[in-house]
Amino acid sequence: MSQIVLREIERALAHPSRQELLKAIRSQPEAELDPSPAELLREGRDRP
Repeated sequence: MSQIVLREIERALAHPSRQELLKAIRSQPEAELDPSPAELLREGRDRP
């Protein structure tokens, strides 16, 4: 294989897979946002 293809494969393998990313995200505690995103959106929408 060409060196370009081999480097691209190595680069792709150096990053976590989609499943690994989702597992890491789901393992984090849920964030409590104040104000909530919905409240912020309502505020922005309701402004004249």
